[in-house]
Amino acid sequence: MSDIIALATDLVRIPSTSTDVDGMRKVQRLITEVVLDSAPDARISTGGDDHPWTSISVGPDLAAPLFACHVDNVPVGSEASWSRDPYSGEADDCYLHGRGSVDMKGGLAAATGALLKASSAGASGHLLLTADEEIGSLGAQGTRDAVADLHLTGIIVPEATSLSVRCAHRGASWLRLVAHGRSAHGSAPEHGVNAVMRLASALGPALATTPLRQDEVLGAETASIGTFHGGDATNIVPARAAATVDIRTVTDSGPLVEHWRRTGGIDEVEEILDLAALRTDPNSPFVRSLPAEVDPSPVTYFTDGSVLHQFRPEVPLVVWGPGDSAQMHSADERLEIAQLQRAAELFEQVLLSAS
Repeated sequence: MSDIIALATDLVRIPSTSTDVDGMRKVQRLITEVVLDSAPDARISTGGDDHPWTSISVGPDLAAPLFACHVDNVPVGSEASWSRDPYSGEADDCYLHGRGSVDMKGGLAAATGALLKASSAGASGHLLLTADEEIGSLGAQGTRDAVADLHLTGIIVPEATSLSVRCAHRGASWLRLVAHGRSAHGSAPEHGVNAVMRLASALGPALATTPLRQDEVLGAETASIGTFHGGDATNIVPARAAATVDIRTVTDSGPLVEHWRRTGGIDEVEEILDLAALRTDPNSPFVRSLPAEVDPSPVTYFTDGSVLHQFRPEVPLVVWGPGDSAQMHSADERLEIAQLQRAAELFEQVLLSAS
């Protein structure tokens, strides 16, 4: 298992923030090299220009599980808020430290190690590496043909669940909201129309009246204003302002989008992202075969599972991986090494039992 820790350390040491194509390619190349070094007969396919992806298959061309892992991570933010180098990949007796250790390079290392163990035993398995998951599963959206060609028993997304099997999460609808005004000199604002004031005045009431829905499995929908930008200079009445809203959905986003389009003071509504909610039957044979406890509650975040499940709706998909989800996107992100090692063991069991 020391190889798993070493691989996870190497992965964390590669900066691969979303939109950093070179960094994300480096992670994918490292995994490909590690696999080919131990399994030279592995079948590799790649694609995507701005959002690269890599598909790796080992063993006989038989039905087997697919591990779907994104290789990007969120920005570090202020390095002053970290107690150590966020890309150090330092490992002590208890934790692997660094940005991406939990989300989700630890899960990627565990899945890769399990794939190699299965390959050495003559078993089959698949690994899909995607880019730009953190900004809307953009890389996964380009993998339709690659995923369609695989013989699958199930899909595992090894995001942080503290090793409990989870079968659901809400979808996401991200909207850009734009208000227009008319510019004027800041000394004579009465000659202009202030787009910032128009949009700011609209957001609070619209947010409070958003027709959010409830689901017995997925819970309640939520809406949050994420960004606000407007104006070019202090002494110019702004002619344009824009904000984004993050809505986590339990069903079709259409009515929620229409709510914002009908809101006075907002002139344009652009859909940036629309990901469906994930629902997998926890009693499906694949889920019941997994060597871990099934937690009926949904994870709070979205995953590439939204996209992959649309491509292969007949294939059960679960979120199941090492790490505490509270560590995701946090300063001083760290992954418990015992969970990393246990994940590799459990993933290996899954691959061997499928053959």
